[in-house]
Amino acid sequence: MIQKAKKRLPIGLFALLFLGEAIAQDVPFYRGGLDHKKVEAANGAILNADHHQRVLLAAQGATVVKVNDRVHTITGLSISNYTFIESENGLIAFDTGNNMGMGQSAIEMIRSVTDKPVIAIIYSHHHYTGGASAYLEGRNRDAIEIYAHPDVERNLLSTISSLGPMQVRRTGTQFGFYLPHEGPDAMPMIAEPTFKEPALRANGHLPVTHNVADGERFEIDGLEAVFHHIQSDTADSLAVHFPALDLVLHNSMIAPSLFPMYTLRGDYHRDPVGLIAGVDKIRAIRPQYLVGAHGPPLTDREQAYNVATAHRDAASFTYNQAIRAINLGKTPDDMVAEIKLPPHLAAHPWLFPGYVDQEYNLRAQYRGIVGWFAEDSADLHPPQPEELGAVMVEGFGGEDNIVQRAQRAFDEKKYNLTAKLLSFVLASNPDNKDAAQLKADALRAMAQTTPSLQTRNFMLTHARDLEEKIDRMAPLSAVFFGEVDTKSLLATPPGTTIRLLETKLDVTTCSGVRSAIAIRFSDLDRSWDVLLRAGVAEVVGSRGEPVDATLSIDRKDWVETVLRIEDLTSLLATGKASIDGNANVAKQSLLCFD
Repeated sequence: MIQKAKKRLPIGLFALLFLGEAIAQDVPFYRGGLDHKKVEAANGAILNADHHQRVLLAAQGATVVKVNDRVHTITGLSISNYTFIESENGLIAFDTGNNMGMGQSAIEMIRSVTDKPVIAIIYSHHHYTGGASAYLEGRNRDAIEIYAHPDVERNLLSTISSLGPMQVRRTGTQFGFYLPHEGPDAMPMIAEPTFKEPALRANGHLPVTHNVADGERFEIDGLEAVFHHIQSDTADSLAVHFPALDLVLHNSMIAPSLFPMYTLRGDYHRDPVGLIAGVDKIRAIRPQYLVGAHGPPLTDREQAYNVATAHRDAASFTYNQAIRAINLGKTPDDMVAEIKLPPHLAAHPWLFPGYVDQEYNLRAQYRGIVGWFAEDSADLHPPQPEELGAVMVEGFGGEDNIVQRAQRAFDEKKYNLTAKLLSFVLASNPDNKDAAQLKADALRAMAQTTPSLQTRNFMLTHARDLEEKIDRMAPLSAVFFGEVDTKSLLATPPGTTIRLLETKLDVTTCSGVRSAIAIRFSDLDRSWDVLLRAGVAEVVGSRGEPVDATLSIDRKDWVETVLRIEDLTSLLATGKASIDGNANVAKQSLLCFD
């Protein structure tokens, strides 16, 4: 029986993951161990009861929290917090949200507390910079100083450029943007506010004016700030100590849930040594007030220290036990089966696995420490999934036999076995509707009982794709880090979008093309050479050597071509772009890039 929850929907994410008891069960959710924990949210979403309890804790929505007389934090507006410190003449802001709409909303809320203008912004890391321009409130760009880790600008380019399409799709999946608003598969809360107006969806990032060194001290409008480089979900994170306020602002792994040492959206390896060192810097300061980029502010010195210690101990346990297991010859599957957090950590209210599954953290250690090879030499050159699927189907005596065996596994609540068996059928025959539906049923059964938001959203999105209700590879209408538009790309260094061509070469159609094409921005009188060598593209600054042809184009027109707002053929026809040299080679070469 599914219980029906009667509370209204919240709009926060990380605020929903604190308090309560962590989950500890002998039988995991993917084997039916939490089937009895299903509840129905107000919008019809079916989910794990313990996770839903944390959803209800955020039901108050966006709130201005008074940390002390000079510090206020907005929680529940989006997945990130917005913190403001009153200085002598204005406000020092910590993070700005993902886009202009979020930044504008935060400013409107803080105006209930103070009319002082924002005179400085600290970026905790490169994720929440997109609302910064809203903090100007009509003033000139130089009205606000921007403090950040030296790698923020470079990492931001990676997010919106080379890995942008993957990040948008998988981040959208992780936060439920492919899911409906109502019904069993719905998100039980709104992960992020969305905006219809293009101006509010835009990325309003302001360039960094002060790249801070580790340990560097600045006086910001009468307040001393000590900046510490730390690692968290990004390696460009900061912890900022304000000694006069006994305050630390941070983007560390101290959050109101088990920290994702790996995230399903895909990211660079999160080095546990760096994660632990960042928390230890905060523990050494031992502040009275500890306010993170996520979660509720902590205002009790001992509680803050104890919460920080719990997080560092969970990461340390995971990392060091993984090393021990690797030295003993254990595989990632062995590690998942055998390594469990100690009871006092598994039960800690700030380590509830509401965002990520601890199993993913363990698997991430194996890959991050020694790579993908787990010493089964058969994995060195595995067969293609289609071939393996066909052989498995043959061995079972046909697709129907595997589907029947998978149905039996499903009835036994072995949902993970069900899904895996059907992967063989679908690899061999993607059009098998019975296999697709049963796999979707298994994924949905796991999604409805997992404590992890990431697991739920990925499994439900995959299930709905198998049922042909959505296309999980289709571009999203909603975006997470602010829309990549002409303005945001023009704010990058001039050659950025040209260098992206190296990642966009379609070798299936252009493996034999050899050419040298120059792309010249006519408004800047700067050129880059694009060299094609039979399947490899190299973009370099102008070499001063002969090329087959030169494409001359205004930089704005080029950016809009990259964004598919403009069409290069039309620009050439109207004279807005021109080709000098061998036009046929130039056109053939440019068609090699998707």
